Order: sequence, then structure tokens, then C-alpha cells
Amino acid sequence: MSLTSLCIFFFFLPCIIISAPNIGSRYTGTGFHTRLEYTIDPDPSMPARCLFVWHRLPPYLYIEPDELHQLNATILGSINIETSASQSHPFAYCFILYNSTTKPFDHTKTFSINIHSRYLDPRSDNTDLDPRRDDTDLYETLPLPEPVIHFTKKQCPHLGVGCPAPIAETGIESPRELTVTIPVGQEKHLWFVFPITCLFPFISCSLLFIISGRIQTKTVN
Repeated sequence: MSLTSLCIFFFFLPCIIISAPNIGSRYTGTGFHTRLEYTIDPDPSMPARCLFVWHRLPPYLYIEPDELHQLNATILGSINIETSASQSHPFAYCFILYNSTTKPFDHTKTFSINIHSRYLDPRSDNTDLDPRRDDTDLYETLPLPEPVIHFTKKQCPHLGVGCPAPIAETGIESPRELTVTIPVGQEKHLWFVFPITCLFPFISCSLLFIISGRIQTKTVN
């Protein structure tokens, strides 16, 4: 009886397993910037007619809006590249990689994104609230979520006003867990940083005034 069950299992196994496009990726990180690159190869055994990307980012990460516009992405939320993490909000975007009503996906597709880290608010010297932190804890390591690539045999949904609902059964997520390490300011340094920040514009304006006065003097002479 067990042999019969085993034969039935192997007979229906190809129908149970859902094959997917092959995805290769690599990333590089330098300071506040992380670049992600993806390569999607077709799977002949699973002809897909639609490939689209869903990506949600937390408040401490952002992508330049111009870069998303180059991908023809639909953005959910707003992106202000000047604000800090505490003044920002999560946002999501999606875009189509391939869409056809007749021809299955059969050529390699690539895309890349540059993710930037926001500044974190200065941390208080008081470590009573979190005993794990001390004065030498100058960095914060936070997760960096990767895009989820969806595929389907049907035509891609409309991406006009908003993004389509993610397809849970065909979403390809990266098995790795990326992180970003962001420097954290210290409130005890503000007494030094704030005066220096105010002093530099004053010195620059003074030098500009002196140099422009000398040029005018030479011109008159």
C-alpha cells in the first residue's frame, strides 16, 4: 500500500511544484547608499506573461523619485529626500518588467535600484531607557527589505492609480536578510556641532565680503 502511495506522489509531483523564473542578484553598499541589481531569466516550463515588482520601504530608507520615474513605477505615498527618518513615512512602489497577452516571457530582464539611508535623530545620553545601548553605540543596524518579484500566466493588472495586489502564491522573495548600518548622532555633541555649523557660514560670508572689496579696490585703481 505504501508503494502505491509513493508512486502516486511522484506521478503528481510535477503538477504540485510551481516553477518560477530564475532570479540572480547582487548588492553593493557604501555608506548611506546601497545598490541592488537583479537579473531575471525565463523558465520554459512555466511560461509567464506578466512580471511585476512590489517593494515596500520603511521611513529610514528612500529611493530618488526620478529613478522610480525612469522605471515607470507607480508610487504609493510621498518621498521627501530632505527629511530625517523620524519625519518620514513608509512608502511602496511597483512597476512592470514584462507584460504580453500572447508572447510568454522568454528574454532575460534586468533592473537595478539605488537605496539611500536617511539620517537618524540624535540619541540621548541617557541609557536608562535601553540598557543595551551605551555612549560608544554610534551606529544603528536596521533591516533593508528587498523587492518582491511577482509572475503570472495572465496579463498584468492595470497600474494606473495604484499598485496591483501582490500575488502571494507566485511572489519570489529573496532568502537573504540585508541590513544597513546608519551613523547615529549623539546629543552630547550638539554643544560643539551647533556653534561650528553657525560659524562656518559667518566665516564664508566674511571672506567673500573681503575678497569682493579687494577686487573692487583694484578695479578703481
